[in-house]
Amino acid sequence: MNTDFRGLWLLAGAWTAAYFSLPAWLLWLLSALLAFLLFLLLRPRHDRAYAAPWFTGPIILLLGMVAVSSLSFTDPQCQLPGAPEQQRRAVVRFEDLASAQGQGSTAGRAEIQRYWNDGQWVACQVPVYLSVDFGLPANAGQFEAILDLDAADAGSFDWWAQAASEPQVSSWAEPTAADLLKERFTLSLSDLPGNAQALLPGMLYGDRSGQDEALGEAMRSSGLSHLTAVSGSNIALIGAIVLVLFRLFSVPRVPSAILMIGVVGLFAWFAGPDPSVLRASLMGSIAAVSVLLGRGQGSLGILCVSGTALLAIDRSLGAEPAFALSVLATLGIIMLSSALTEILLHIMPAWLAQLTAICCAAQFTCLPVVIALNSDFSLYSLPANLLVAPLLPLITALGMICLLLCTPWPGFESVLIWVPGLPAEAIGKVAHAVSGLPGAARPWPAGLPGILLAVMLSLALCSLLVLGRETERLRVRQVSLGVLGAIMVFAVALIVPATLFYREDVATDWSIAMCDVGQGDAFVINLGDADGWLIDTGPPDSGLLLCLDRLGITTLGKVFITHTHSDHFGAIRELEESKVRIGDRLVSTGFDLELWPGARVLEPGTQQTAGEVSFEVVGPEARYAQYAEPNDTSLVIRFSFSTPSGAVDFFAAGDMETEAMDRLLRLHPQGHAAILKASHHGARNGGTRIIERIHPQILLVSAGKNNSYGHPHPETLEMAKRIGATVLRTDQSGTVLLTFTGQGIRGTSLGTPVR
Repeated sequence: MNTDFRGLWLLAGAWTAAYFSLPAWLLWLLSALLAFLLFLLLRPRHDRAYAAPWFTGPIILLLGMVAVSSLSFTDPQCQLPGAPEQQRRAVVRFEDLASAQGQGSTAGRAEIQRYWNDGQWVACQVPVYLSVDFGLPANAGQFEAILDLDAADAGSFDWWAQAASEPQVSSWAEPTAADLLKERFTLSLSDLPGNAQALLPGMLYGDRSGQDEALGEAMRSSGLSHLTAVSGSNIALIGAIVLVLFRLFSVPRVPSAILMIGVVGLFAWFAGPDPSVLRASLMGSIAAVSVLLGRGQGSLGILCVSGTALLAIDRSLGAEPAFALSVLATLGIIMLSSALTEILLHIMPAWLAQLTAICCAAQFTCLPVVIALNSDFSLYSLPANLLVAPLLPLITALGMICLLLCTPWPGFESVLIWVPGLPAEAIGKVAHAVSGLPGAARPWPAGLPGILLAVMLSLALCSLLVLGRETERLRVRQVSLGVLGAIMVFAVALIVPATLFYREDVATDWSIAMCDVGQGDAFVINLGDADGWLIDTGPPDSGLLLCLDRLGITTLGKVFITHTHSDHFGAIRELEESKVRIGDRLVSTGFDLELWPGARVLEPGTQQTAGEVSFEVVGPEARYAQYAEPNDTSLVIRFSFSTPSGAVDFFAAGDMETEAMDRLLRLHPQGHAAILKASHHGARNGGTRIIERIHPQILLVSAGKNNSYGHPHPETLEMAKRIGATVLRTDQSGTVLLTFTGQGIRGTSLGTPVR
């Protein structure tokens, strides 16, 4: 072997100790075993000079475990007393100042500063993930509130927290220079297209707050979400730019290395304490010192020392997915990219072989973490990453220049920002396009068996590649590469086609489904036990029955048809002829009953309840509907769901246009609703005043991909952005599920159906 892999033993030991929190008795046992192995080193040896004993690896492993465990015992973490579910008054603050701004719902990482227990305040810093639905003033620092707390699994925070009372601000946090610079840079992006505005802050310094749920899901399912987290590539590129500038000005090597470390540290302060930022910054600094001392790069050793040091400083990183992805991706690139490049050079040009090798290497090592987080993997991740890879240096280099110029030279910077902005917009479009391809997300066995299978596959691929490159025995190298090729052929030839049309089971706890029926509407309300209510059917042959089948709905106690247009009523015949059992057939006062025999008219004011779901008919009024065009005869209904965190209202507006809706709401004023079905698929004539009045947390838009109507209209999206509503669209995310949890409303995508 030509590569020294002993650093991996150190990292593995440190990571094991950080993840599992070893008890005291086991720490003493490991310490005794370490002492025994060290004693063996002192015995007389008969092997060659400078040869390492066979147990060198276990010694280094134990050193890492004992070091990290000992440090954690000397600094015990403060904990909340009581049950894993509790309610407690506490003083808390968000980690990120941006999380504590705005009047809508806010959420993010936070820290309890002190809590009330047995009649007194207890000072205790406890990391939580906090959701606040009451809104916070700008620059709020510490605030007091009653928190509903649920214990979290292993990670960088201990509890899920939901504010159950109005926060009372007790201190104010002044924004730092970094906060002000980020704010100015965000304002300078206002003229860019939507994808560029959302992605540039993430690609430059890891801020994903501007991404809506649809874009975030598209980036994830296309395998591009890592681009919006600060990684080693950002640090490496920044460091390279700095060193080139110093070389142009003939700065000597030692000052250049020292100044580069300073620049990397400054960037880490600016970007914030993200695990990948810490790891990449520390690794870059150690590499600079290594060059300064004339010892070469030693990338693998540098990575292992960096990771071990971070785990020793903050043991919670051992269970942090972002840290794992960051370290494993870098590990794969260091260990595997050269071997993969040599193999791929036989079938493709050198530049493409190198790019492909880097992408494949990172995916090989990160597969277990990806599976643990998502229970699937992206089929198109590799080609998507190859497609956007040439754009990344341009975005990073010029984006950082624009970031620095946004304060001293805002006029010039607003023009220059288009240079990195257009490639960022292109990456967003690639993500949406790839996520919409058939079978974009490949299923994987769920739970622990699936994770273990991913670990074994990843270890097999990495071991075979390393053996094929590092071993000096020709026969071993040939066998290793042959087995590797057989595994890859098996995966491509059997696993990928077998899962093309597979769809994993849908969890039964969803509440509302917006079926992807192309350019049309079809919404399902879940009543449990395979029973539901349907609002519209979508156009003919648009996949309604496929959606109901995947949702597990076999009975529709009520079918509401808002009006007679084909994109809402067109699939009624195939629904009637299907095996789905239908109960009440319900329409508005403006509906022609001859078109649907057996239908019953719902008058405004009609109310009904079924279990935890109720509805009230808001309109239309008969005296207006009899002379109106079909859109303005739409059935408008307000549904209300009883949930553990309180009532959640869903306002379904049909296709009613602006004037008719304004008149209806004057007759029947409506309060805020958490969810609004955008009128007329988000068209301009659906109006924005309905969005202002209902002021939803989530705006649902059911529209066909690349539809010729231009739905949803930019004014609709702009109004949703102005009020802070999350927009979920079938043209971007496919079928969307809304699930009501103790922490709020969770939106998930089932993807675009294979038609």
